[in-house]
Amino acid sequence: MITPQLNKTGRIIADNDKDYYIRIICDKENTGGYLILTSSNLDLSSGFDNWVETEETLQKYIEESKWEIDWTVE
Repeated sequence: MITPQLNKTGRIIADNDKDYYIRIICDKENTGGYLILTSSNLDLSSGFDNWVETEETLQKYIEESKWEIDWTVE
């Protein structure tokens, strides 16, 4: 099980999206869920975003993506 780190940039080191950067933002106040940002740029200035509603859904999303994430980027 991967423990998602919130509001911290990581690098995907295995499987889908290898070498992309990732940041998960808790956005409960605005959207009620979690934003998942991925980009080939460390500053996440361009890339992709996804949204999930719950922490459980976030965990499943990461597991299904088969990501291994290095959270020591910053």
